[in-house]
Amino acid sequence: MKEDITTIKLGKSTVRLLSRLKIHPRQSYEEVILELNSKDSNVQISRGSKGIKGITTIKLKKRTVSVLSKLKIHPRQSYEEVILGLIKKRGEYEKK
Repeated sequence: MKEDITTIKLGKSTVRLLSRLKIHPRQSYEEVILELNSKDSNVQISRGSKGIKGITTIKLKKRTVSVLSKLKIHPRQSYEEVILGLIKKRGEYEKK
């Protein structure tokens, strides 16, 4: 059975951050996002310069989008804010 796939909109700078977190260039963004949300993640976050603003989309399983939706503080909060919050939280965790 094929899994349902959907897309979410993210800023290009957020996608570049996710790309830097990939272990391998062919690793999916979904794996990176799920790793950020895991308690035992060992992700290293490298800081870079802010890029040009723009919007793009990435494909995720609907199950992953459901996980991101549960992390929202408010129903209208963007997925980008949730993902950036996970990255920031993981960055603060790595500093300890």
